[in-house]
Amino acid sequence: MAMGRGRRLLRRLLPPCVCVLIPIVLWASSSGRGANGVGTYDQALSSAVGGVVDPFSRAPAVTGGSGQGQRDVVDGKPLVAVYFTGQARSLNRTKCSIDRNLFQPLIARGFQPVVFALGEMDANAGLYQEVLGEKALPAGVTLGGLEVISRPQVAFPRNEPVAGEVSIPHSCYEALRKKPMRWYHSGGGSEKDSKNTLYGAEVLSQLYYRAKVDVMRVEWEKDQGKKFEWVVNARPDNIYVNALPDLTSLPADGTVYVPSWGHGFDPKSSSKVKRRAGLNDRFAFGGADAMSSYHDLYNRLCSETNTIADARMPPKMNFEQMMWWYLAREDVARTVSRVRSIPGEFWFLRLRHGPTSTWPLEHPGHLPPLVKDWPEDKRWEVWSAAARQTWSCDGGRAAEQGECWLRLSAESRAGSTWWRWAVSKFWKSAANRASPGGALDNLFRRRCGLLEA
Repeated sequence: MAMGRGRRLLRRLLPPCVCVLIPIVLWASSSGRGANGVGTYDQALSSAVGGVVDPFSRAPAVTGGSGQGQRDVVDGKPLVAVYFTGQARSLNRTKCSIDRNLFQPLIARGFQPVVFALGEMDANAGLYQEVLGEKALPAGVTLGGLEVISRPQVAFPRNEPVAGEVSIPHSCYEALRKKPMRWYHSGGGSEKDSKNTLYGAEVLSQLYYRAKVDVMRVEWEKDQGKKFEWVVNARPDNIYVNALPDLTSLPADGTVYVPSWGHGFDPKSSSKVKRRAGLNDRFAFGGADAMSSYHDLYNRLCSETNTIADARMPPKMNFEQMMWWYLAREDVARTVSRVRSIPGEFWFLRLRHGPTSTWPLEHPGHLPPLVKDWPEDKRWEVWSAAARQTWSCDGGRAAEQGECWLRLSAESRAGSTWWRWAVSKFWKSAANRASPGGALDNLFRRRCGLLEA
């Protein structure tokens, strides 16, 4: 009797359960499709920007570099300018990956890296001299110029200018405030003290640094009577996982090379503002002339005689979207003829200032994810590599403690695979409990000595 009731109950419950499970299985199986796990996102990017940015393009093999003819050399080595700007942040912890994955590959390929740095005056500004000073640079790398200044401030009409302080023209600031720029999400307001307005002022200061550091390079060329073939735009807080591609196989022409990920927009969003195409602004390299235009956005925005901050500028752009809009302009295309993805795999994560237990951002539990449609294993692969680069630079017991943390996290993930898969579609925080910032994270870090008991 009881068995008969159980069968009847099973027949009633089975159809609705199957109806619920089938969509979940189909949804899960369709996510992350693509040979490298990022194909869906790259395809959306290529479509969104009309093919000018081609994530799958690869520059033709050109031995010897420049499509404009090789420029000047020092001791037989073509010159490559490497720029660092803004806040030093964690430069003392990213320096090892910079040397290993930027400087050393350039030296090994027969280039002469020359550093130009324009830092922001803050509590960590001393790291510029400590890490990138003439006596601190690795063998084979020379210093072209290093300067640290106060953050540029908006010149309000009624305020007296401060001696020695860089002023951002008020008209330029107002043009962005009226658009306004978009602070991360769609919100942020447009009032004078809103997040969007403050974000716009911060973006202008970052663009100023980029324009000024390029001037430093041009002045060096005039003084030395030599010309650079390549320019690399780096950030001091990037942890580089992969080596810079071989520049001898790429043309130093009008092409700007950017990452194929982290472009600051979502092609699947219901918001028109968020769907607008952008370009990852945290790293780029290219021929010297093209990169000079890349760094000229501040002058183009804030020039009193030739500003592009007009009615044609789209509203509510973030930094990445502004870079795409600028490089896609017809007048800029005279020197930036093409924007292409960096060949092969070239990953990096940001590292904020903090103690040695601070991890790189965009970790496997970070929401939204660094690269959309990435499988979980790929997120862990890149993050673990970046974390190891950081801990190896910290020295002492940092690497041992970090490996302990990764081992505990891996064991937790391996023991809860099916459970995490079941809840990942509707309960992200629970699925990421073993990730950095997750519910179990502090427990793992405390066990490994990364946190005080």
